[in-house]
Amino acid sequence: MTLDTRRTLWFRELDPRCYLCGYKFTAGARDRFLRRSRSPLTPPPLVDFTRPRTKERHLLIEIDHMQAVAEGGTNELDNLSLACGWCNIVKGRRGSIFDVDSRPIGMLDHPTLGWLSVPQPMWVLRIVSMRGRCEHPSGCSANLANSELLVAPYSSRGALNPANTLVFCGEHDPWKDERLISRTLVV
Repeated sequence: MTLDTRRTLWFRELDPRCYLCGYKFTAGARDRFLRRSRSPLTPPPLVDFTRPRTKERHLLIEIDHMQAVAEGGTNELDNLSLACGWCNIVKGRRGSIFDVDSRPIGMLDHPTLGWLSVPQPMWVLRIVSMRGRCEHPSGCSANLANSELLVAPYSSRGALNPANTLVFCGEHDPWKDERLISRTLVV
């Protein structure tokens, strides 16, 4: 995409975030996106085990075709949005949680929570992007436009799958003290 298209997409929002998960882009990612810098981005030592941004590309800002070109989408601005690299990779041209395997991708021996199922990345992406707001019973106002949204289980006794998943903001996240783990532990 041209630099003009990049600038248009960046400046059309007051607080540019990934439209799929609400991730707040870093200044370094912004500068790379707007071609102000070529400095590498370094993944943090601790990552969310449900959405592990473990590679530089996961932290970059990418232009997503909301409707994939292969599915009839266009390069018109109304079909383009900013996405973090992780979400853009996971989404690809898929549009549904049913486009991926119906089983978790594996198990994780979490340092404090013990053995947990690791959900399909597409489940995490689609549940967050479709619900688009914090589901805390208090009626929280956090949504994709103002907060990064995270997934956690409805019941701690069940696997983290589409039927047992709620969306939370960082303030109401029941896993806020356990969510981040060493990126070397991620499946």
